[in-house]
Parts: sequence; C-alpha cells; structure tokens
Amino acid sequence: MSTTFLNYWHWFFYGSGDRPGYTRILNKWIMVHLVVGVVLSLLVQITLESSASTVLFPLAGIFVALTFAWAGNTMALMQSQEMKELAKHRPGGFAEYVFTYQTAILVILVTLVLWGLAGLKIYDMAWPGSKAKILYFMVKAFLFSLSSLTLRECWHVVMGAQWMLLVQREIKDRMEQGKKNE
Repeated sequence: MSTTFLNYWHWFFYGSGDRPGYTRILNKWIMVHLVVGVVLSLLVQITLESSASTVLFPLAGIFVALTFAWAGNTMALMQSQEMKELAKHRPGGFAEYVFTYQTAILVILVTLVLWGLAGLKIYDMAWPGSKAKILYFMVKAFLFSLSSLTLRECWHVVMGAQWMLLVQREIKDRMEQGKKNE
C-alpha cells in the first residue's frame, strides 16, 4: 500500500481502494438527518444558545464518552491477528477500519465546536431578532441535523466494535475447527 493512503484527508476525499471517506457521511441517510434538523428547528422554540446549554452540551458529553470508550475497545480489537487477517480481504485494507473510526470522531468534534459557538451566542448575535430569520433557521436546522448525524456516528462506533468482536470470535472458532480437522 502506498503511503499516500496513510493520509486521512487523501482517504476522506479519494479513498484507499474502497469508496472515499466522505461517502460514509453523505449517503442516503443524510436526508433523514436533514428532515430531523428541520423538524427540530420548527419544534424547538428557544434560542440556539439556550438549546446548547440546556440539552446539547450534556448530551455531547455522553456522545464523547460513549464513542471514546468504544473506540478504545475497537483499537484493541483492530490490533488482533484476526482483524489483520480480515483487513487483507477488504478493499482499501486496514486503513478503511482506522479512518472510518477517525471520521466518526471528526463528526463529533465538529458538532461540539459548532454547538460550542451556539453556546457562546455567536449565532444569536450574528442574526438577532427577525433581521435574518431564514439564515438563523438554516443554521439551527443544520446544527440539529449535525446532532442527528453525530448520534448515528456514535452508534456506528458501538456497532463497529461489536461487529469486530463477533468477527474475531468467528475467525478464532474457524481456526480452532480447522486445527481439529487436521
């Protein structure tokens, strides 16, 4: 594998033998996240600053803790011989697994930064009152959409770790079965 493929941004925009990394975010589910964002923007009648400090900062702490806990477990699993063997059969190889997890972390960090700006009243000061109501609504919808996407990415980190655990067990069982049959 070329060292170019060991660069996250190259993988994100071009891939490493499989599809580009951004397609893990911009896929058929992005419409669901946009709908969630628009609906929440219509239903939540408080400012972005209030939304950030009341609900989303505490929720973000849970997202971060959950993701990093499972990502640590995943990193340990990825270092096993079984996962190394499995990665040989995946287009893009081992980098696909590593960079996919890194993308989940990137989504979480971007969401935290943008909601952090909301908590600092940046958006509320930029578009006060009804001057730019549509822009404020679009930012609000985008932030809620991003939150929905973050929830999905956190879930994918947990699912990925569980999948790797199951695959590792399956590979070990097959190897043991193969030794018994010899």
